[in-house]
Amino acid sequence: MRLLRMMLPLLVCITLLIGCTEKEKEKFIVYGSPQNEAELEAVIKEEKAVEKSTVIQYDDKMLVAVQIKPLKKWNKTKIEEKLQKKFDEKYPDKEVFVSADYKIFYEANKIKKNQLEDNKLSDKITELQKLAKEET
Repeated sequence: MRLLRMMLPLLVCITLLIGCTEKEKEKFIVYGSPQNEAELEAVIKEEKAVEKSTVIQYDDKMLVAVQIKPLKKWNKTKIEEKLQKKFDEKYPDKEVFVSADYKIFYEANKIKKNQLEDNKLSDKITELQKLAKEET
């Protein structure tokens, strides 16, 4: 019994550490054609205000959905514009759309979770662009 009391805090700490490492992996997700995943991750990580991101690519279209850290949400529009400019310069041959709107981030993650087929990705990216432009 005494051994159990001594081991319990250790087991709790190990469980917490394992849980934290799993969440680190999910901060940056690329779905679709992952040919330039490292470059995309580098561009997004330059912006310190970004907490999580999901990138969906298909042919010449790219959707970059980001979540902004809570204290930086006041500058959401400026951060979106800054990232949009960076991606437009880095990928002039692609139609890039950057959004910091949570509904776009949620839908982008839903696409990844459902493993949407490649031939439907282009249509879904266009649909999400229209959704982002809607007034709420």
